[in-house]
Order: sequence, then C-alpha cells, then structure tokens
Amino acid sequence: MDLKMEVYTPGLELVGMLEVQRSVIWEEKAFSAGSFSVESLITGEARALLTPENIIWIEGQTAGIIEHIDQQAGKDGPYITVKGPDLTGILGRRILWGQYDLSGTVPAIMCRLVEDCCIHPTRGDTEARKIPNLVLAEDNPLGGNSVRTQKTGGLLLEALEELGEAYGVAFGVRFNPAVPRMEFWVRPGADRSVRQNVNDPVFYSTELDDVLSSEYTYHSGKYRNIALVVGEGEGANRVMITVEGEKEPEPTPPEPPEPVRYTVTLSVDPQGG
Repeated sequence: MDLKMEVYTPGLELVGMLEVQRSVIWEEKAFSAGSFSVESLITGEARALLTPENIIWIEGQTAGIIEHIDQQAGKDGPYITVKGPDLTGILGRRILWGQYDLSGTVPAIMCRLVEDCCIHPTRGDTEARKIPNLVLAEDNPLGGNSVRTQKTGGLLLEALEELGEAYGVAFGVRFNPAVPRMEFWVRPGADRSVRQNVNDPVFYSTELDDVLSSEYTYHSGKYRNIALVVGEGEGANRVMITVEGEKEPEPTPPEPPEPVRYTVTLSVDPQGG
C-alpha cells in the first residue's frame, strides 16, 4: 500500500514513519471511540515504531493508540499486527471522581467533564490525572437547549457516550500534527430527513452512487412475547408476575343491518275463488 504513516510517542514526539503496510482497517463512531488495525511486514524499523502506547497518525486528523500487538510468521513472511482505539479511547482512561451535578447545554457539559477530568483536574491527584497535550477544540459549538443531569463515578468515556446517544451530540478527540496536540471536539447532530424543512435533506441511494451496497437480515430465533418474573417467597406464596407484549386489539364485529320490513296486501278475485 502506498500510504505513509507517522508514529509518535505518547508525549507526541515524532519517532519515525511506517511506509509499508499489508492492510489498514479504520472504524469511526459518532458517539464512542473508534478502532483501527494495521498489519505490516516485520522489519527492524517496524519493531521499533510499533510499540505499546505509541500513536499512529494516518492522515488528516485521524490517529490511534497502539494497545495490542500480534506477530505471526507464515508462508507470506513474518507480519506484525497492531490494534487499538482511535484517540477518543484515551478518555476511557479517566474516571469521574465523585458526583457531578451538571446543568447547561450538552456540548458545554461534555467539555466541562473533559476539562475537569483530563485537562485541568480539580479532584483526586490533580497532576497525575492530567493528559498531556490534550486541549478543548477552539471551534466547539456550545449552544443549544439546557439540560440538568447528575453523574457519579464510572468512566469518563461512558458518561460522554450516554450524553451523546441521548441527545444526538457527536464527540471525539482529533489529532493536530502541526502543533502537535490532541483536541476534544463536539458536534450537535442536525435533522437531515425529508420530513423537515429547516436543513437541507440528505439522500442515500444506490442510484446516486452514495450507497455502494445494501443488506437486509431478519432473524426471529430470539423473539419472545411473554415472560414470567419470579420474585420473593417460597412455594405457593412466591410472587410471580406475567409480562406480556402488547397485543393487537380484537376486531369489533360490525353491527348487523336493520331488518327491512314490508307490508303485503292480498285480495281474492272472484270472491271465494
């Protein structure tokens, strides 16, 4: 592959360039950390560059942290495979220290959590909790509707995932090789469906060549429509509750039509005939 990757130390010091790769797989996510996998021929240079915690920059603002290394030798030669999360995964290395009572827009709340847990910590060991070279992006849009929420403990990344999925706010950590530094960014989602007239709609179609392939899969093997929940107690005194799925209402039969009544008058001619 003709793709040159720069490799940096955890302190963002450039240590070299990986020029030969057998395969590169990169996955990005809107509301969580993405992942990557790079396979390269084993050389002395590759061994020196592809070490745990080093950062691989692929292009643009995309970079990832090496957390897994696998070396194999086969008929095609010895290869080394490195995997890990993209830079957003670094947020999973910090916890929420205690309880946070949060109010404001969702993007502002996300930035506040990252600021307090990684950039300028105010709780716990404030020096050890800092992530060097991590800053808030200067172009973060912090407007929107205000919310109130409370977060206690857990991973910082998990808290951001819950907020992002609940309110449609994408986030991540991008790499700025010119400085170099890591920048935490947020982006509120926009409704691009055809049922609104505020934003320009977005169409996906095989006819427009923006969908190369599509696939539909259906599997009903795990479908259930009833559950029996067993609670406290013993024997006949044990509490059991049946939980059923919503049933379609029985159709109401139509009312029978009103009978039609006729009056028939008879006469005999000739009389007595």
